[in-house]
Amino acid sequence: MKYLMVILTLFKLSGFIAGQGACKKVNSCKCKLDDGKVIDLDPVAKSNGPAFLDVIDVAQLDQYSWNPCKSFSEGACTNAAVCQTHASLQYNCGTQDSAVFDYDTTNQLYTITYSADTVTKSNDLRTTMLYLKCAQGPDVFTPAGETTQGTYVLTFQSKYACPRKESGISAGTILIIIFFSLLFVYLIGGVLFQIFIKKNSGKHAIPNSSFWFGLPGLIKDGVLFIVRRGKKGTYNSI
Repeated sequence: MKYLMVILTLFKLSGFIAGQGACKKVNSCKCKLDDGKVIDLDPVAKSNGPAFLDVIDVAQLDQYSWNPCKSFSEGACTNAAVCQTHASLQYNCGTQDSAVFDYDTTNQLYTITYSADTVTKSNDLRTTMLYLKCAQGPDVFTPAGETTQGTYVLTFQSKYACPRKESGISAGTILIIIFFSLLFVYLIGGVLFQIFIKKNSGKHAIPNSSFWFGLPGLIKDGVLFIVRRGKKGTYNSI
């Protein structure tokens, strides 16, 4: 029995890890999980440059700029998602189009991998792995630097790195909007029709005024019927 529980636990863990890795790319800064949740970095993106500019890698003292969703240019970096500044020279370390989402089972973090050909060597490919760390609080971008030649590691800690339900208008909200829109058209259109076509005024300008003015009494009768239901009423003797 003990060994059976261990085997079942391993199966559950393997299924959990496999499910975690399924994050289908929607665009360069958004992916969708199998359960319908999304990771969307669009709120972080800037349209006039990188969201994080020249952040220093404390180990190697290089600088890294990064922007999700939208490409930027910095020095020799053009159409970049990630740009490295090394010895006053810039290198494109990844483009938006190259973004690939994955799940690192070792660190248990979602990742985005960017790649780009270098300016100096057309056959030399630079690759950047950005770890997405789910955490509340301020956004923190941390370059770990160049782990091997042409390979870079960055970490982005943010609430936007957390899988969450995709925002949108629910079906119930849509029905409420439709209802009040139709009610508005009915009231305004009906009043205009009563005034300009039927030449009514005052309370008679309200469409179906007899129904609306009689509605409170109908509601009252309905409530009293429900309250008194099952109780003995007053009847005349035969």
